[in-house]
Amino acid sequence: MNARFLSRRRFLGAAAAACYVAGGSSRAARAAEAVWTAIEAEQPGPSARWDHTIVADETARHLVLFGGRDGNGVPLGDAWRFDLRRAAWEPIAGQGEAPAARFGHAMAVDPVARAVYLFGGQSGDQFFNDVWQLDLATGAWTFLHDGSDPAPAPRYGLGAVRDASGRIIISHGFTFAGRFDDTWAFDPLTRAWTDITPPAGQRPLKRCLHEQLWLPGEKRMLLYGGCSSGFGPCPQGDVWALDPVGGQWTELTPENGPPARSNPALAWHRPSSTVVLIGGLTDTGYRDDLWIGALTGDRFRWTHVTVNGAAPSPRSSHDAVVSNGRLYLFGGQSAAGPLADLWKLRLEIP
Repeated sequence: MNARFLSRRRFLGAAAAACYVAGGSSRAARAAEAVWTAIEAEQPGPSARWDHTIVADETARHLVLFGGRDGNGVPLGDAWRFDLRRAAWEPIAGQGEAPAARFGHAMAVDPVARAVYLFGGQSGDQFFNDVWQLDLATGAWTFLHDGSDPAPAPRYGLGAVRDASGRIIISHGFTFAGRFDDTWAFDPLTRAWTDITPPAGQRPLKRCLHEQLWLPGEKRMLLYGGCSSGFGPCPQGDVWALDPVGGQWTELTPENGPPARSNPALAWHRPSSTVVLIGGLTDTGYRDDLWIGALTGDRFRWTHVTVNGAAPSPRSSHDAVVSNGRLYLFGGQSAAGPLADLWKLRLEIP
């Protein structure tokens, strides 16, 4: 294999620019075991970056990365795939038109069609609300929507999920004019947006730099954390769930949980049916902590994971995704600047 793997075993106990400044299941509370592996590919891969996105192509056993910004804040427009079988990076060089360089955008993947959908982001003083599709089989981009009405306003610092019906759902975000609390659904078949924002007073506070993910069993979207400067706390530590069919948000914030934070990494760990939270920026700085979240009905519970041994350093604005039961984390911003490291987490919950 064309790579070196450095590993350390650990045991887990019972357990930004203008915008800067998860009872649950008993399984999540029982003793768990995890192993982190730092992966170092021999050939060059993506440069150090933050505010990028990474998704999984399960069919090809690839990770797919796009965009972000470098240590000087310069937006990046490159796309990469990491072959999990060979532990090798290679650029995605599809022919034709491609999205402009950007950071703080959102991506969601259709695993059956092997398509990635990209929305929004920022480049300098410009904010985007365009929609693009990446064909994972060919590496070709297709321009789907120019952002004309009806559509969400341009923004960055948001998330995107693919719901049970195949729509792409985005929510909240930021521009220099302020923060948003609206929610929209994009239908890739009709290439049309629908505003599904619940009534005022029945939605999470305006914010950006939060995390969103889809809970398959619950058929709901989870929203966590972020920054609500000008409207409320920054950072935030609340947890919400959206029923996109009923158009209703439900607050799930438990009494105890992680310190409030913006720009963490949040991923759905299908084998254990838990939410995995890693790092982020708190009011005391960058974090490297690990939490497991479990949802039962409308009750959410966080479990702190005590870590021993090698692990990703404290960071925020990184991204993580689960592929074939393993969680992969890449890059982010740290006290030493942007990072370009790739880590694998094997998590087992009895």
